[in-house]
Parts: sequence; structure tokens; C-alpha cells
Amino acid sequence: MSTASEAQDRAESFRGHLTGGQPSDGILEAWTSLEAIVAHDPKGVAEAMAQAARIDASAGFAALAPEGSVGGAVISPSGELAQADPQFIRWFGHPKDSPAFRRLIRLAQKQGQVSGLIETEDGGVIAACAGTEAYALRWPLSPESRAQLELPGRRVALLGFSPSRVSALAARAAQAFGLTPLEARIAEALLDAPNLNEAAERVGVGRETAREALKKAMRKAGAKRSPDLVRRMMDLMSGMNAPSGDVETVLSALFGATPAEARAAARFAEGLTAREVAAALGVKEATVRGQLKAVFAKTGVNKAKDLVRLTVEASTLTALTQASESTIEPIDREGRARLINTADGRRVALIDYGPTGGRPLVVFHGYSIGRFLPPVFVTRLHRAGYRPIVVQRPGFGLSDAAPSMESQLDVAADDLVAVLGALKLRKTDVLIRDGATAAGLAFAARHGDRIGHGLLLNPRPPASLDRNHPSLIGSIARTMLKHPELIAAFGEMLRRQNRTDLLTRALRRSLDPVPADRALLDDPATEAMLIRDNQGMGARSSAGFAAEMAVYAHGWTPPATFGGERWTLVLSGGFHWPASATFWRKTLPNAGLREIPGAGYLAYFTHPEELIAALDG
Repeated sequence: MSTASEAQDRAESFRGHLTGGQPSDGILEAWTSLEAIVAHDPKGVAEAMAQAARIDASAGFAALAPEGSVGGAVISPSGELAQADPQFIRWFGHPKDSPAFRRLIRLAQKQGQVSGLIETEDGGVIAACAGTEAYALRWPLSPESRAQLELPGRRVALLGFSPSRVSALAARAAQAFGLTPLEARIAEALLDAPNLNEAAERVGVGRETAREALKKAMRKAGAKRSPDLVRRMMDLMSGMNAPSGDVETVLSALFGATPAEARAAARFAEGLTAREVAAALGVKEATVRGQLKAVFAKTGVNKAKDLVRLTVEASTLTALTQASESTIEPIDREGRARLINTADGRRVALIDYGPTGGRPLVVFHGYSIGRFLPPVFVTRLHRAGYRPIVVQRPGFGLSDAAPSMESQLDVAADDLVAVLGALKLRKTDVLIRDGATAAGLAFAARHGDRIGHGLLLNPRPPASLDRNHPSLIGSIARTMLKHPELIAAFGEMLRRQNRTDLLTRALRRSLDPVPADRALLDDPATEAMLIRDNQGMGARSSAGFAAEMAVYAHGWTPPATFGGERWTLVLSGGFHWPASATFWRKTLPNAGLREIPGAGYLAYFTHPEELIAALDG
């Protein structure tokens, strides 16, 4: 077979994987020849990638449901309640006594999966879903529900989703916005209290005290009205979920809204006023108010904030039950999650590992992992007197994207200044790793007076340097840098391929070149942490990945000058490229140099003591 024929066959096989809903398999199979495949047929690959990026979430997307937010049950072939989680019983009691549940069960037996609104034991309304084994086994069910569902016979699983009823989730959201205890209690009470008076009574304060606390809570959360505060709270409380798709369709399917009512309600739930909705849709305000009134009647709620809450929960449940995989995310993670609002109205997320009296250290995350720091690294940093803080850059995790790709580095730098201001920190040390190099040095160039010690860990050089690192990561990077027109589609395609089994295979292949990295995956807890980190980093957007890859593709070079009291270059013995090391030694002639033999991509997991020694040195 000729070389041209071989290239053609490889390209056709790769495109087949992409268009067939198996992009991860295609990349893992062809990564050693990825550059050649794309070079052979860039247009065909681009079209296949764009198609793969549009594939439904059920093809490979994993969604994370917050712990406590779901309650499941299983109905036996004879129609009896075979098993029910405690949360499900607290919410619904026994489903065989509910006409609404009986209807869902009958429809699920015919259609496979169906959703609806179910009244709770206390008179509230919760979105619920019923499904047969073929559908429900990918839901976030408890081990008990899953075991019961897998028994012989045609069984039906039931799933309710209501994070608004979980105080721990409300507390976490309130903490993220920096609310005081009183503001947090008012915000939580407002999630289901009929009005502010009732919320004040539940909290045990006067109406004026509650009103003042609500105003402060809205200001901190960046909300203009109480329904908008509820929406922002619910957005955080609902977890990292698959794209919910067409919210209007969800409103019509679950609420029975007409297309016009669904259009109005969807925009209303996004935080617009009735007048703003009317302007956006080009209709009269009176028409919108009539449509919203109809939706209120169909959902059984009569307040804007209640419609917002129910819409978020219903849309999220749809995402959870349509994703390829749904798992439970623990509530209590080490580190305090925070959200701050910038002057231009964007949201910036961070995790502050404390303690508040420690020496601040901003740790820059990578392209796909780094939101969470390994406990062993955090413990040793604390012991050394540091306060590690991870700020999610624009378009990563929960941080809003920059207004444009071109502004990514400037916005990332200004976001970090906003975070330092919110935390009342004048100066910080920085640990800048691999893919974060351009963003980290942009901060150093714009705000160098805010940096104490800067540490560059395996910094990424300009794309013009020879990068022949024999790894999956290196192959993908080289391909994207040579074909920047593919970056956005490639990023979105990968974002929708974050199912646990796919990420596990990709991680193992990516970390295979370095024994120290590869050994990490032998620990189930570490492997699970890396996978959850990856899933959360891109659960909402691939904009950050695309923007920062584009920075390199368009010829980034380090700034000519940048501040900082002193710098240290740290190179992992099993990771860095010789050409890269030479470049950075010339670029930073006055920087200290540390090499960590045997370390790889995840040096802060495998060699925390050596990294901290470099920070202190």
C-alpha cells in the first residue's frame, strides 16, 4: 500500500470515529499520526470535528449532581415500591399513592423515559423523571437503587431533583458569594418562602432587617432583583451538568407551556423583567405578563423567584437524565469556593484553601485540570506558611468567558487583580504551570508590582519552538497550533467527551510517558480527583481552552519585561523538552533554576516537597 493510500485510510478512519460519535476513540487510536491526518485532509477533519462537537450529550458527556440533591426509587414489575432512598421518601412518600407518579410510570413503560412535575408531601413541587433500566442506569442513582433496577423483570426507576431543599448546598452557594450568616439565611429562606415577610419570620428577624440583608446579598451576588438572586444561587447549587439544550423545549415538555409562553418564561427565568422580555421578543408587555401568568398557573407557582427555581431544577434534571453518565459530586471539598463580580459584570470563580493569615500563593491551573489541588500539596503548603488560592481563568470552570479571544490574557490578568482586591491582598506569590504560562506572564507584565516570588513550573514556550514531546498531549498541541482554525471545534468536541471511562483512558495515555505520573492513577482516589477536576473545568464552556490555545497559535512570545521580586524556573526531569529548557534559561537569565528528577506533568502531586523548597529557596 502506498504512503498516500495509508494516509487516506488513516484520515477516513479518524473522520469515521468523529462523525460516528466516538471522537475520543479516534484520537486515542490515531494520536501518533494526528498531525499527518489533519495535514492530509484539514477541511474534511474540520467538518467532522464540527459535527462531533454538536453530538448530543448522551454520546459522551458526564454530568455531576451535588450530593443530597437527588432522591431515587425503583418500582417492581408488579407496581410495588421495591426500593426508595431516604431523600425520596422525605420528598414524595410512596409513589404508588400518587396519581402523578403512576402516570409517569405508565408513560416510562411505553416511552422509556419521561419527566414531569410532582407534588411533594409538604405541598411543594419538584421535577421528577421515570425511566426503564436502559435509560436509568446512567442516572445518578444510589448503589441500592441501581442494584434493585438491575434485577430481572421490567422495572422503572424514579428520580427527583431539588437542590433548593438542601441547606448544605445553599450554604455553599452563599459562602461562594461571600454572604454574611444573616444574608445567607435570608437568601436560603427566599428559595422557597412565598415572600420576604415569610423569609424574615423563618430567620427570626424584622422585615426591615431582612430587606437590608437581602439588598446586601443581591449586591454581592451581582443580582438586580430577588428572582435574579435565586437564579444565581440555584445555578451554583445545581452542580456541573451537561448542557441543558433548548430550555424552551423543557418548559413546554414539563410545564405544558405553549411555544410563546415558553419563549417568554425562558427569558424571564434568565433574569429579565417582563418589560425587558417584551422588548427582546418584540411584543407588548401586557402580552408577556399574560403569558407568564399562564405559566404560573401551569406550574403551580405564583412568584417570579419560584418560577426561576423550578425552571433551573427542571432543566438541570433533564440534563442529568440525558447525559451519557451522571454521578454524585461530594459537597464538602477542601478549600473555600468563592465567586466575585468584576466591574464589567463578569463572574470570576476561585478556591481559597486558607488560612487567611498565610502567605498568599496563587496557583495557576492548566488547560484541563488544576481547579483542585491535591490534599498532600495543600497540607505541605499550609505547613510551610502558605495560603494557596486557585483562580479560574476566563472561560474555565465557573468563570465567565472573556468578551473575545483576543482579550483573554488581559482579562485574565485583570480578573486576578479583582480577586486580590476582593480578598484584600496587596501582593501574592505565584506558581505558574505549563499551559498557564501566557496568562501568568501577562499578569506579571501588567501588574508585576503585585507579585512577590514567581515560580514557573515547566513553562510552555512559544509555538515556534520544536515541541517533539512523545505524548498524547504534545501531539494534540502541535496539531492545534499548526491548524488554529480547528481549535474551537476541537475544544468543544473534547468537552463533550468527558465521560469517566473516556477520561480514564485519555489520562492513562497522556500520563504514560513518565513513571511517576503513571503511578498516580493506581490510586483510585487520585484518579477520581483528576477526572472530576477535568469534568468540572469544561462542564460549562470550552471558551477558555480555545482562547488560550489560540494565543499560542497566533504567535505568542513572552513579554519583554515583567515584574515580580524574584523568579525561579522549575523543570521536571521527565517532562520538559530540551529546546524549551534552553529557551527559558535564556529568557530568564537571572531566575533561579531547580530541576526535579523523575517528576512529570503532575509534579505537585508527586513531588510537593521539592516544589515547596523551590518556593522557599
